[in-house]
Amino acid sequence: MPKLPSFAKLAPVRTALWLACATLAVAVAACAPGDAPDEEHDDDHEHESPEPSEQASEALTTGSVGKAAKDGCSTGAVKGLSLQIIEEANCVTPDAYAKIPERANITVQPNVFPYLEGPAKQRLVEAVDANPNKRMTINSALRTVAQQFMLHRWDQQNRCGIGLAATPGRSNHETGLALDIQEASSWKSALTSRGFSWLGSKDPVHFDYRGSGAVDHRGLDVLAFQRLWNRNHPEDLIAEDGDYGPKTAARIEKSPAAGFPIGAACNENVEEPAPEPEPEGEGADAADAADDGCPDACVEGAAIPASCGACASEVCATDDYCCSTAWDAACVSFATELPACGCATAG
Repeated sequence: MPKLPSFAKLAPVRTALWLACATLAVAVAACAPGDAPDEEHDDDHEHESPEPSEQASEALTTGSVGKAAKDGCSTGAVKGLSLQIIEEANCVTPDAYAKIPERANITVQPNVFPYLEGPAKQRLVEAVDANPNKRMTINSALRTVAQQFMLHRWDQQNRCGIGLAATPGRSNHETGLALDIQEASSWKSALTSRGFSWLGSKDPVHFDYRGSGAVDHRGLDVLAFQRLWNRNHPEDLIAEDGDYGPKTAARIEKSPAAGFPIGAACNENVEEPAPEPEPEGEGADAADAADDGCPDACVEGAAIPASCGACASEVCATDDYCCSTAWDAACVSFATELPACGCATAG
């Protein structure tokens, strides 16, 4: 079982104040005497815009994930890669993601992968079978890190109708526990009585399974991608730790949307990746960038173009705000994680 990712430490600083205020508000509410628990929940969930339902053209599926994100508005473009990620995840943790079986009263929207964590799937099916005359339209269920990469990119660029998307690796939909249902109000009673928790008015279509057997598989899809990348790129190994950071983001961007030549391998004894080579001299890339007149990536300032070297390129692959708008505290935080940037606190 992969360790929980620590990518939260890289959360953009420009949202830190909002998060602090939200945490304080929850804490104050929890301390109020005599308050009964509400069936709404809003603890660590990041409210997200609904996924676009646009179908992907064949052209978008034949290039990279980055190209599909740039040229279209359909997460369906990465279906091939996403299916490999799901299969590989089930190799790492058998039966982590279980497919929701077909039912006459269930409609699954385009671009949705009908998978949930095992017990969540079972309780959903119980609710559906107990209400055969009631229609359920699933707008979102399991979402892979490749899909979340696209949604996050569109959020950053204010494109494709995405106004808010969690950082890849952090979305509840990547855990296998989250479900968006179009007819949420009519299913609320049937689902909450079976262990699902309704998010509430802030995201009225969203449910999270919190019942018996619930397991949060957060980071498993990231780990699955990292294993797939290393299997197909032994010359460019990355850490297999389930953490979404600049190096993983850069590899997702250039991965084939249709999937890798070598897919999931459940019976493979995967060796730990060799340590990545350090640059020639501490901060070699940063020094070269400085010689070319590029700003210092270790301090806040104006936007730094990706052409300034590997440091800027990898940071901007994670958050293109750093290249297009300003190199703020969040960008510096990313940079300190990269040896290529040569910052004093880099590991």
